[in-house]
Amino acid sequence: MRCYDCATESGISTEAHATCAACGAGICLTHTVEGYAQEPVKATLGNPSARRGHGRRMFCSKCAPDYLAQAGLVAGGMLRAG
Repeated sequence: MRCYDCATESGISTEAHATCAACGAGICLTHTVEGYAQEPVKATLGNPSARRGHGRRMFCSKCAPDYLAQAGLVAGGMLRAG
C-alpha cells in the first residue's frame, strides 16, 4: 500500500506504514498523526466528558483536525505528529 497524501500532494510513491482510522487511506510516517481511543464518561462536575481508552488510533493529516474537534482536544494534548 502507498501513502495517499504523498501521491496527491507531491506525486511521489511512498510506502504506507499505517491506515487512517477515519478515512482508511494509507499513510506514511510523515503524514501520520497518532491519537488515542476515547471512552465517553458520565459528565459530572469536575470530571472530564471523555477519557483516554486503551490502544492508539492513527490519523492522516487531513482527518486529524476533525478528530481533535470531535474529541474536544487541543493540539499537543492527546495527539502526536509522526
